[in-house]
Amino acid sequence: MNSLVDNMFIAYDINEHILLKCIRKIYSENFNDAVDGYLSLCSTLLLSGQTLSEALHDMLVYSNQEIVEKYLKTSDPMLFKAIEFDVNRIAEISKTSLKEIKEYLSNKFNFGADELPEFIIGDFFYDAEYFINFCKENGSGLFAKYKAFIYSENTLKPVLSPDPIRLSDLKLYEAQRNQIVENTLCFINNKAAVNVLLYGDRGTGKSSTIKALLNEYPTLRMIQIDKSNISAITEIFEMLRNISLHFIIFIDDLSFSENDEGFFVLKQALDGSLSVKPNNILIYATTNRRHIIKETSLNRSENYVHKSDAVDDNMSLSERFGLFVTFSAPNKDQLLEIALKIAESRNITIDKETFAAGLDRFSIRRGGRSPRIAKQYVDMLEARLALGLDVM
Repeated sequence: MNSLVDNMFIAYDINEHILLKCIRKIYSENFNDAVDGYLSLCSTLLLSGQTLSEALHDMLVYSNQEIVEKYLKTSDPMLFKAIEFDVNRIAEISKTSLKEIKEYLSNKFNFGADELPEFIIGDFFYDAEYFINFCKENGSGLFAKYKAFIYSENTLKPVLSPDPIRLSDLKLYEAQRNQIVENTLCFINNKAAVNVLLYGDRGTGKSSTIKALLNEYPTLRMIQIDKSNISAITEIFEMLRNISLHFIIFIDDLSFSENDEGFFVLKQALDGSLSVKPNNILIYATTNRRHIIKETSLNRSENYVHKSDAVDDNMSLSERFGLFVTFSAPNKDQLLEIALKIAESRNITIDKETFAAGLDRFSIRRGGRSPRIAKQYVDMLEARLALGLDVM
């Protein structure tokens, strides 16, 4: 097995992976190193709950794979041969039984290796075509392992526990969501699609709609950037340009102050820069503000010389989003309908009049109506019913 891992792997960036380091140590000439390598491999597998073959599979699919990515674009047979060479070497590693490894250690160092703890080798049924297709459908490296990222400190940081919300969890606003869903379907199927601006009252489901898309489409990835990082958006474009996945850049609660650099960067990124936005990226943003550029007391004045310029700037940015979708606050009846649908999906049974009266009181205390308030009411109601408490 040692000859299989001693030489460099070229299609997969795995040369310094802990699994291969452990295996190399097992076949070293030093007794302590060999036993340490075996025990480290055993510990790694037992902690992960994986067989060696499962761990080797994950090592390949979650590694960086520039040669595989290039092969997907070119179908160059020389690249395929390199991929196949690496995969076959990993497959050979998994064919060595635990008994053979222990016998090697016993014979090499003349000690009772049978006393060492054990792990499961498992079966490795994968070939080069499997890993190529996996990369095509899921990407490689971090993009294969995670779907959601936050851009911070000049890097993409994976979101370990993304919001599990689904489109079916969202009630009402079907017409608005359908526009966004259809645009996204065009996007992931490589058809013409546009950037989207979701405008409306707080708590109406704008952000939730965008986040829910991530849980509907396997090839979609999402990167959230804060308003303070918008100036880095062209750098993000270059990070993602050559990756065979579809990315939505998500900007929540979009607004700018006057002369904000981010405004001009985003405006150019949407349309107007010499550098073309990659076809595998769209920008979806939300805003609660009718005027994305915050008005000051000065530029609200009728006498403000540049008032028309401020209006033009707001329009020029909004118009660069090909789809503008409005989410308005629900009226009293719509709020009740939303809350009842949420309660029904959770199998909550309660008299409708009691339910409606409680919701009305709850929304008055909260100072408004929105799907978010409806959900909060149902959350509260569900907890109180479970504990046998009175409905508030």
